[in-house]
Amino acid sequence: MSFPGPPTRRGLLGAAFGLGLGAGCVCTTAPPAAARPAPPAGPAPSSGGPPPDKGTHLVMLGTQGGPIPGRRAATSTALVVNGAVYLVDAGSGLPVRFYELGLDFARVRAMFITHLHSDHYADAFNFFSVNWTNWDFPSQQVQVHGPGRADRSDEGRAPVPGLPSTPYADLVRPDLPTPGIVDFFEASVSANAYDINERLRSTRRSDGVPMDLTGTSGPALMVPHGMALPEAASFSNRVPVMKPVHVYEDDLVRVTAVLVDHPPVFPAFAFRFETADETIVFSGDTSPNDNLMEFARGADILVNEVMDIDAATAQFAGLPIEKTMQEQFTSAHTPSRDWTSPVTGRTKPGVGNVARRTDVGALVLNHVYPGDGTVPDSRFHNDARGVYRRTVVVSRDLMVLDTAELSARRTRRP
Repeated sequence: MSFPGPPTRRGLLGAAFGLGLGAGCVCTTAPPAAARPAPPAGPAPSSGGPPPDKGTHLVMLGTQGGPIPGRRAATSTALVVNGAVYLVDAGSGLPVRFYELGLDFARVRAMFITHLHSDHYADAFNFFSVNWTNWDFPSQQVQVHGPGRADRSDEGRAPVPGLPSTPYADLVRPDLPTPGIVDFFEASVSANAYDINERLRSTRRSDGVPMDLTGTSGPALMVPHGMALPEAASFSNRVPVMKPVHVYEDDLVRVTAVLVDHPPVFPAFAFRFETADETIVFSGDTSPNDNLMEFARGADILVNEVMDIDAATAQFAGLPIEKTMQEQFTSAHTPSRDWTSPVTGRTKPGVGNVARRTDVGALVLNHVYPGDGTVPDSRFHNDARGVYRRTVVVSRDLMVLDTAELSARRTRRP
């Protein structure tokens, strides 16, 4: 991949409005290379760059789920409001995609992590570490909001608090088996202590003052917060009916959250951003559930994950992990169309039905799976449009969407 020239202080960030095919998946092992089809070439990048400073824009930085490297970046999205940047998830590839689009790191105000699967947070710390020269030091401080420790919710009520009870393997770090977002940043600082300490004594200085992103010797660049949970919520009661909880607010946005259903992960959140003009809801990874239905109701835009369950399962046919992958696909994700389980006979509403029932103004499909070309974008689009008659967009890496245009394209349902 080529980069558009050397970065400036404010721009670890070049330009190139890419249109690589959107993708997505659960976070687990991929089938052997021989079992995977070759990814499509995809259209060439077109001119673009960052969105204008006025208005609200969705920037689909990464549209691929799962921790296996591919042609596209893992899940990450920027909501840009009058130039201010708010990140939702931070999958691997975020720093590069941010650079390619030409976004300004000094304008990042907050980051929101939906759940602690690695394809949603792998580059959360790296994003800050590699951007230290672009830090608007010392005034810029980015608030990071994400899940707290899962085990605290089930202490004394489960054999392995916060985790499935079946002992698939010995616990890694039994003293801290389910770290939260604050623990993640603390551990990342410890793991990178040599790099940080060396640079603070050499290059990471502003007029002689150490630019210590950790906050040990000055104002921190990023401040992580574990999000509050309703009293009834626990690993054994992942999605109690709840009112939205307040997460973040500034002069441009107000952010709330609810728990969603992404078993066996707990907690997993959806986020709702309210601006002066529009309301945008991010589903995170989830199966359709009452919390999300009520939370998204009447929003201008719903950014929702999507999966073709049959095609996803077929990719693992005959492999030792086929059964566990099928269980994950059927229980934890939103199907591209209404899908009936051949085992239980129960029908899950497809993503188009979710959008129709919630009466949202436009639907953006993200975390699309399979995203390797075995299911064309047109099929995902048509599956949703079959029941939802308003605007449907299948996201691709570096796609920039003007939310006002999405809202203006609303049509009345017959």
